[in-house]
Amino acid sequence: MYTEYFPIVADLVHRLGLVALVSMAYGSIIRGFHTPMKRSFMVGLLFGCSAVISMLDPVIVDHGIIVDARSILLALSAPFGGVVAVLVSTTLTIISRILIGGNGVYAGVVGIVIIGLISLIFTQVYRPKTYSWKHFIILGLTVPLYTLSIFVLPFEQALPIFQRIALPMLTLSVTGIILISLFLHRERLRVDRVKTLEVDAYTDPLTNLANRRLFDRVARRTFRKAASTGGDVFSLVMIDIDSFKSINDHWGHSNGDLVLVEISTIIRSLVRKSDLVARYGGEEIAILMPTADAEEAMAMAEAIRRRVNETFFDFGRTQAHVTVSAGVSTFTSRHQSLTELIEEADIALYRAKRLGRNRIELASIAA
Repeated sequence: MYTEYFPIVADLVHRLGLVALVSMAYGSIIRGFHTPMKRSFMVGLLFGCSAVISMLDPVIVDHGIIVDARSILLALSAPFGGVVAVLVSTTLTIISRILIGGNGVYAGVVGIVIIGLISLIFTQVYRPKTYSWKHFIILGLTVPLYTLSIFVLPFEQALPIFQRIALPMLTLSVTGIILISLFLHRERLRVDRVKTLEVDAYTDPLTNLANRRLFDRVARRTFRKAASTGGDVFSLVMIDIDSFKSINDHWGHSNGDLVLVEISTIIRSLVRKSDLVARYGGEEIAILMPTADAEEAMAMAEAIRRRVNETFFDFGRTQAHVTVSAGVSTFTSRHQSLTELIEEADIALYRAKRLGRNRIELASIAA
């Protein structure tokens, strides 16, 4: 009696190839979009467009009645994309189902809404950092409830259709959701591992600032852009902790590290979001300030100097007073290389040291 189900199952499994391709595109999206809202929107667009493509090549079970792999895509949109993703994918799918038309259009729309709600409820009930295959078995068993939407049609017409599609859709839902979720989950883990390696490669382990490698990379790119346009401006601030060797010698290297970490935290709290702060070497910290002229850079450096000067560092039984000096240089059309700009900031920094420390000097004055 189940022989009539096999053609439907076979046709639906054939269409799972499209869903498998989604997992590959999913990895590109989560790698390329770092803002949560944009990433969620793009995942929703991916899942929604894929659901639409799936509906364009459906299994026809009756006149105007179609089934396809859209339920898998819509069900996984919230777990792997969030609320925005399921809203975007569901909206796209509803619009497409209305345009396709047929006797089952109302049942189709109701079914899409049911799947979207199931996906949302699933993410609210289960909020682990990492979903397991057990979670997706539950989702796979729940999603076929959308087939009840067929009863929007007259009962005498809906019942035989429901009897024909219920078992195939249950089979497809459980197997498809488990398999595709494993693909998506594996892709997400792979991207996370790559991001972790990238962070480790470009982060100073002590201060959690960017390291010299990242600073040089971003600074070179900023210089090339400014040199090519001629109108862009940016500034460099080179900061050095005064008498840092004496701190290490007198208070110990662990307290020297504490000073470096706390000053790094102070700097991070004062700079703009667009600024890049990096541990340039030893006790020297560099700040790349896009679009900042000399006046803005000097004001930022002075704010940092003042905050550090007002801070007392706790070394257990005693507190220590620490100061910083800084040199500032600003890009102009006369600069031929990034090295020249960095050297000017360094010259200004050494001038500040010679003039008594705990001060800021501008490269144009120091040169």
